[in-house]
Amino acid sequence: MSRLLFLFFVFAITEVPAQVIDVRVFSNAEIKEVYLKPINGDYQIHTKSGFLAMFPSGTQLNLRINSSGKIHVSLNGDYLSITDSLFLYQNSLEDYLNFSFSEDKFNSRKYQGDFKVFVHDGNLEFINNILLDQYLEGVLASEAGIMLESEYYKVQAIISRTYALNNLLKHGNEGFNLCDDVHCQAYFGRYEGESNQILDGVRNTKGCVLIDSKLDEFPVFYSANCGGQSAETDQIWNTSIPEYTSHIDTFCIHTRQAKWEKYLLLKEFLEFLGSNFFLDIENPEVFRHIIDFKQESRKTFFLDPSFGIPLRDIRQEFGLKSTYFDLEIIGDKILFKGKGFGHGVGLCQEGAMNMIKRGKTYDQVLKYYFGSAQVATFNEAIIYR
Repeated sequence: MSRLLFLFFVFAITEVPAQVIDVRVFSNAEIKEVYLKPINGDYQIHTKSGFLAMFPSGTQLNLRINSSGKIHVSLNGDYLSITDSLFLYQNSLEDYLNFSFSEDKFNSRKYQGDFKVFVHDGNLEFINNILLDQYLEGVLASEAGIMLESEYYKVQAIISRTYALNNLLKHGNEGFNLCDDVHCQAYFGRYEGESNQILDGVRNTKGCVLIDSKLDEFPVFYSANCGGQSAETDQIWNTSIPEYTSHIDTFCIHTRQAKWEKYLLLKEFLEFLGSNFFLDIENPEVFRHIIDFKQESRKTFFLDPSFGIPLRDIRQEFGLKSTYFDLEIIGDKILFKGKGFGHGVGLCQEGAMNMIKRGKTYDQVLKYYFGSAQVATFNEAIIYR
């Protein structure tokens, strides 16, 4: 593709500024106790009063909520402190910690960066203070998986970096920038795979973000699979963003998450429609439209807009993979025959992966999904206006 079709703006700065962000990790977990070990290098332990102790490799730090609702701190079994907050600082940028738990419901994870530990609603809350690019390495592994083509990781790095910088204030009133759930971007710790492709994807796009034609922030969204047609933002949320118009996407229709099915008791579905939207489910004509519902192309509302039943409400109520589905009655059940996985706005990850497999470059993929965007090297003037 000609460079004239996809412009690259590099701002007049000699070096991309290092960006540090605060990410709440284990954001959906209720944690009463954790065991920490430095894997590479040493850490320092601080409280609000100052330095508490060194935390060297080969030792284990235990944090647990005590009966007073504070953090009981012990190192290698020896008591250190009882405090309402704790701070763990790296000695070097390559140091990282292993988090493990006595409860089997949590898997151990490894994280680089510094940590702030607080008590929130009777549980331990962990804020990871980390360099943006180290965070992105974990995001790429968590959001896209491992062992993909390096060219795809360039795509994911640029859109994930853009998303992170666009949303630095998303959880500002809670004391951090982003969470580690799909509410922001999935981030389940340090990438430790044998392949360098994820690391190269971040490094080879260092500082690159998407911007609009006014050299301002470009809104970035992505999901696993759009089902063959992207969604518009007002179909999913209550906001219309002009950069996103629905388009057919043939690159994802034969991929792993392109189709899905889910059965539900017909009675349960009808009761939901009747009680929440006052739909006359006893009316034979209405009932016929319900069980014959089809989407040749993506719709915003179930049946007709006049009924006021957003498809997103149905998806949320019944835990469906997408709003893009047809209905079929099977005995006393109703079958949801769906397409795609996720909201379907913006980049379709499986479609993008397939484009890369077919020989497309990362900039061609970005142009396909974000046609009005440009790639630029960010500076703080874009992010903080």
